[in-house]
Amino acid sequence: MLCAVTGGSGLVGRFTINELLARGHGVRNLDRVAPLDQSCPFYLIDVTDLGQLVNAFAGCDAIIHLAAIPTPYGYPSQVIYANNTIANYNVLEAAAIIGIKNVCMASSVNAIGLGYSIAPSFDYFPIDEQHRTRAEDCYSLSKWCGEQQADGFARRYPQLTLVSCRYHAVTPPHSYAQWRQAGPPDPALPAKHLWAYTDARDAARANRLAIEATWTGHQVLFIAAKDTRMETPTLELTSQHYPDVEVRGDLSGFASLFNCARAKDLLGWEHEHSWRSSE
Repeated sequence: MLCAVTGGSGLVGRFTINELLARGHGVRNLDRVAPLDQSCPFYLIDVTDLGQLVNAFAGCDAIIHLAAIPTPYGYPSQVIYANNTIANYNVLEAAAIIGIKNVCMASSVNAIGLGYSIAPSFDYFPIDEQHRTRAEDCYSLSKWCGEQQADGFARRYPQLTLVSCRYHAVTPPHSYAQWRQAGPPDPALPAKHLWAYTDARDAARANRLAIEATWTGHQVLFIAAKDTRMETPTLELTSQHYPDVEVRGDLSGFASLFNCARAKDLLGWEHEHSWRSSE
């Protein structure tokens, strides 16, 4: 399988390309920044230009779309929203034009309204894909709208296999030694982010499994670690910061507040790495 990876020069992109190559897939890296290590063909591209994407995707069997402005900071809000939503639409439109059936898209846990919200609120823990959306900032709205676009394309082109991966704070493994040395952060600071993270290796594996899926339609999946970033038990954290939120599942120990069971059911994916033991 030949897979185009937009944003392949970024953090998730680098790990994803390595994962694809290790599994015998061909890869094209599509980015506006040249990679430090060119392990596959590189295409300098603007993902907001549909014509460039159609040309770069020609001959590919699958797409992993990672290119985006990754936070609501650094650019005017309308630029972030427009860039992310147009790029996502263009990828889906180009796939439909060419006839590419398998597309994985980088969404975010923030699609429900989370760390960038002024005061996020939650209906229950652990959060699953049925939890309602309260996105309010330009980045989170762009990710939620990207998922809605994928729903639309799945209706119009029922032969497509589309996966929106809701990662959280994707982290390279070399950061874990720094985490352990520095100690856990003040729980009040990352409370809006629900103390979660995703190992870059596990994010890459989810991306690869997404383009290998054989079912059709669009699925939104949480992709997060099984444990939190903290050394305080999860129920202590929730009772202190979210005492009124209903607990619907097992939150013993350091269990994550995100339920990733759907990713296991549909992709056979589970988060394998933990900052507590990884070197």
